[in-house]
Amino acid sequence: MPTPTNAADVPATRRARQRAQTTDEIKSHARRQLADGGTGALSLRAISREMGMAPAALFRYFDTQAALITALCVDANVALAEAMSEGQEAAEQGSARGRVRAAFVAARRWALANPGDFALLSGTPIPGYRAQPSETGPAAVQVIVSFMGAYLSAVAAGEAVPQRTTFRPLAPGPLLAALLGTTTDAPADTAIIGIGISAWASITGYLAGEIFGSLRDLVTDSDALYDDHVDTVMRGMGFAVS
Repeated sequence: MPTPTNAADVPATRRARQRAQTTDEIKSHARRQLADGGTGALSLRAISREMGMAPAALFRYFDTQAALITALCVDANVALAEAMSEGQEAAEQGSARGRVRAAFVAARRWALANPGDFALLSGTPIPGYRAQPSETGPAAVQVIVSFMGAYLSAVAAGEAVPQRTTFRPLAPGPLLAALLGTTTDAPADTAIIGIGISAWASITGYLAGEIFGSLRDLVTDSDALYDDHVDTVMRGMGFAVS
């Protein structure tokens, strides 16, 4: 029988497994609170009661409410990025444009299925909480990368032409530079920075209106409207969408 050679190969101890299970259960209760009562409903003491734990015992897993919210934000970003990547895998692989569209379609499917998690990512205020980019940023970048990789492939293939857009050159700010592991030096085509940020802001803005606003009452077919919205967003990214 081979001997484990690194930490990843070493089986988790019973105590570590129990801690992981309890942590997952705490998060599950927290997500249920968010889904049922919105971002203001999150309560560590209520979770401890539901789990039959003393509040002090729960605080050994998350010492503050902010720590729990941060963990939920990270999980939500990772889940959204994975959903968008999986959506692209099911799309026509020979078309980068098709993969970008598939990513946006998958983002909506995930958001509709997980409104509480989407609320965490859409900037819905949580009393007393402010996300720290150093903690949530790396996971948030995975969401952007999940569709920007396909977009850059489309640019390289001539399927998307940034010059078709009206975006001006922009240098990355310190936060974007740090998250991407770059310097503040401008990339070769700096219009792409604004294109990517604007596209994602437009997608998430639509989804926020659909999930938390009255958009579904304004039109009879929100699916068709979103389809047209994605076409509009992609035209704004330099695609010649028919």
